Amino acid sequence: MNHFAGLDVSLKRTAICIVDRDGNIVREGVTDTEPEALISWLRSAGFAFQRIGLEAGQCSSWLHKGLSQSGLPVICVETRHAKSVMQAQNVKTDRNDARALAQMMRTGWFKAVHIKTEDSQKLRALMGSRRCLLDKQRDLNNHIRAALRTFGFKVGLIGQSRFEERVRELIVADGDLQALVVPLLEARRTLGEQARVLTRLIGRLVRSDAICRRFMTVPGVGPLTALAFKTTIDNPGRFRKSRHVGVHLGLTPGKYASGEVDYNGRITRCGDAFAREHLFEAAHSLMVNTRRWCSLKAWGIRIAKRSSMKNALVAVARKLSVILHRMWCDGSDFRWEKSTLETAAAV
Repeated sequence: MNHFAGLDVSLKRTAICIVDRDGNIVREGVTDTEPEALISWLRSAGFAFQRIGLEAGQCSSWLHKGLSQSGLPVICVETRHAKSVMQAQNVKTDRNDARALAQMMRTGWFKAVHIKTEDSQKLRALMGSRRCLLDKQRDLNNHIRAALRTFGFKVGLIGQSRFEERVRELIVADGDLQALVVPLLEARRTLGEQARVLTRLIGRLVRSDAICRRFMTVPGVGPLTALAFKTTIDNPGRFRKSRHVGVHLGLTPGKYASGEVDYNGRITRCGDAFAREHLFEAAHSLMVNTRRWCSLKAWGIRIAKRSSMKNALVAVARKLSVILHRMWCDGSDFRWEKSTLETAAAV
């Protein structure tokens, strides 16, 4: 097992490079981006592979599953590490990228990415579909507002439930505008109906999940935040300490220390943006909307007084990620007393 392979994956074709333990290229080629085609190409080379690497991307989980089930030692590489190596090349091609990935496998200078389970990926796709529908509905709202504003009609500040009624009131006497806007209103209504269907589906799934119900005992954490955190972490055992979760989600400050310069910057934002956004919203709900006092809220208020509310919300979001992970590992509910923060700080 002294050979290593790198796969540069694109939608249709994948470039492959095989190197030996000394870094010499022993075989290169291109094949279809299908697990069966990749397995056949690698098997036909006749080498015993120690590591096979591919960069994290849209097809990586699908290909990783197929290759690993066939017994090949495949590893999914973190994109930032792969990018830093590939940028050292003067010429960027699929062939050169495959060579760089093969050398990364040989040297061991990479960070492996956790491949989520199929259930977690389906739940994340469900949440992403709901978000897509809501985003498109908001885009239609903004387009309708802008189109009517051109002719002096102002929709004004109004809720989602009365938006269509208000628009129809404005264009009731203008047949030309009705021909333009009514199809958009119909599309908007359909998007809203389907988004509500997905929202109800998410609610049913969360209510039937014991882990999500436990997460929701934390003030500010609702069904969407609970499910987003669960699908992002997927397996709590892959974090040795709970405080590493905040680092994984990009909720800790970046640091630059070189020579005479040493300072902390903004949060790294290097992790899952979807989960980070939901944790921030949960922190805002805890700090602003939750009336019952708890030690976590008191801790956030103290940070807000000496710094700013925004910094306090980021800190509370990071602490929430630590608490949720510890609750998942321990199987315990949220404790409102002071020991909650003491437990979170100890892990």
